[in-house]
Amino acid sequence: MATVQSLAKRFDDTIYNYMAAVEKSLIPSREQDEEMVRKAVFLVRHDGVQILSFNEERLLLEAIVKDAHTVKVLLNFDKMTAACACPQDEMCRHKLAVIFALYQKIGSLSEWVAKWRSRPSDPVAALTGKRSPEQWTALIRNAWREPIPDYTTRNYFYFEQMYEGRLKNALSFVPLEREWKVFYRTYAHLISLMEVWETYIAGTEEVHHSFFKTWFDDEMHALRDLLEQLRVQHRTFEADDFLKHLRGLVRSFIQVRDGSFSQRFSVYRLFWANLFTTNKLRLDEISAFDRPDSRIEAFFAILLEDDVTVKKIAPDETPDWVQLAVLAEENEHVQALTAILMAVKPHVRTFLFEGLYTQYRHQYVRVLSRLFSQIHLSEADWEDLFKQFGHYGLPAYSTYLIEKQLYKQWAELHHLHNSPLYFAEECGLKAVQEAAPDYALPLFHRYAMDYLEERSRPSYKQAVRIWKRMKAACKKSGQMEFWKAYMTEIRTQNKRLRALQEEIEKGNLL
Repeated sequence: MATVQSLAKRFDDTIYNYMAAVEKSLIPSREQDEEMVRKAVFLVRHDGVQILSFNEERLLLEAIVKDAHTVKVLLNFDKMTAACACPQDEMCRHKLAVIFALYQKIGSLSEWVAKWRSRPSDPVAALTGKRSPEQWTALIRNAWREPIPDYTTRNYFYFEQMYEGRLKNALSFVPLEREWKVFYRTYAHLISLMEVWETYIAGTEEVHHSFFKTWFDDEMHALRDLLEQLRVQHRTFEADDFLKHLRGLVRSFIQVRDGSFSQRFSVYRLFWANLFTTNKLRLDEISAFDRPDSRIEAFFAILLEDDVTVKKIAPDETPDWVQLAVLAEENEHVQALTAILMAVKPHVRTFLFEGLYTQYRHQYVRVLSRLFSQIHLSEADWEDLFKQFGHYGLPAYSTYLIEKQLYKQWAELHHLHNSPLYFAEECGLKAVQEAAPDYALPLFHRYAMDYLEERSRPSYKQAVRIWKRMKAACKKSGQMEFWKAYMTEIRTQNKRLRALQEEIEKGNLL
């Protein structure tokens, strides 16, 4: 390989372009950028950079940087890119050190650093000196000025690293005044979410989709916490413009038509349910839409305690309407709850089995059961609903049957589904045993036989425990003669199982 000096002179235009990109992207007034430049210069001046090779055909330069850990850096002179093995997103001190090491072969690094630090017209510094919603927006979006790499869509871990890095850059300009910190953080999270939205939505269609969705849930929790703080925080008149601008940002966000309305709507609801809480603001907001989506109309009707009319809904809208039903429940708006749930009911099965991951189905069956229990449904409606729940609805259906004193149907249901003992207990076996012991007897017999088949003393002890409950049920229902005959038959059929005979004797079952 040629000397580093000759290589630098040969590609001096490329190196100047790298330095111009560095100057454009790093801001001397930002503490982390100043620290990065300082550490990169330190690495260069203490011989921390070693150029290993240069591939003439691909124009790839390979170097190592001896930091706390030695890392490898690649510069692509053809594509003007840089890659580093360290976990830091975008520019890092290692890439910067390699660029600086090349630059000092054709120019004065000390002069460049001095000139960079004394840069007179720093647009971002100018932004930090003024406080207005427009300048905050520009400042935060400046952290997102570089295009988002395509590969972050396919790999969540790169996406997370990129997002956290850029959000951290935006938050580095948080105001010093305590009363403005939460305000600025709210802006930073919302605008960063808007900037990364297309990448996030694309990521939900890729192999790491569950990670992207979990990330979105975490961001929603972060925003909810900020809005709760902002809602109770004392605000001056100066804050009015910031709130007005924030409402405009949220409205512009929901008005984008890109197939992600459901996710956008969850963000929109978060702001209007937690921060913008006066009726006047909500009336003004709904009137700002030319033709609002029916879900937005229902949302504000619930908040304003108006009647809700729901026409036929599309199956893929069901998750949004379920969330609106939860909101109606929280606001004790029975009319809205009834209207929404009756529109949702035909789509329950599709919602559960096509719209949800398996791990969420039990949770949503419980939610739906609770919601539907608060409105009037006929027995036919309940039957239809439980059929749509499938086996996930067994606990809810069991509760319904016990409430209706349909104990025979309860027992038949759990026989049909071969419910294990622990599950039958969760579904109300004790209540059935108390109210209608006759119907519990066949289940107890089946559970005891299951333990008997395991052929071990511990399983025999479990069978005896169940038989004790069965004996109590027989005693309560006046069937002790049946019980004696039953236990005699059990002992006769299993007379060779000495351990079982001993456990039966100990259990005093006769």
